[in-house]
Formats: sequence, C-alpha cells, structure tokens
Amino acid sequence: MANAIPTPWANRGGASGSVLAGGPAPLIATALLAAYGSGYVIALYILFCAIVSITATSFLPDYTNQDISQEHEIRSAASTAA
Repeated sequence: MANAIPTPWANRGGASGSVLAGGPAPLIATALLAAYGSGYVIALYILFCAIVSITATSFLPDYTNQDISQEHEIRSAASTAA
C-alpha cells in the first residue's frame, strides 16, 4: 500500500490520518454509549469504519510484481517540467 502514495505526500500526512481518524474514536464511542446505552452501537461504529477503510483501500492501484522505479522517474520528470 505504501507504493500507491507518492513519497512527498506520505511524508507530509503520514501521522495526520491516524490523528484525525483514530484520535476522536474514544470520544465517539463514549458519546454513543452515553446516547444509546449499549455496546452494540459501538460495534456498529467500528464495523462502519472498517467498511470505509476497506472500500478506500480497494480503490488504490495494485503494484504487485511491478517495477515502480519507472513511475517514480516519470513523476520526478513531470514535477521538474512544471
């Protein structure tokens, strides 16, 4: 999966995804428990997050058994030309 994200983007936002997605999760779980009084709602919230993650991952390009060095060179040449 790391090959699907260009290095400059990965270096800038690597930790921000976990902070934005994982940071408020305990607060959301606490609010759901307080509102509904059941742990099943929290399980549904976790299931929803898993479905969103799997769906987003399915849209990433597949680089299995492919040489990605040429793609890096093409991106470098494009950014130099711009």
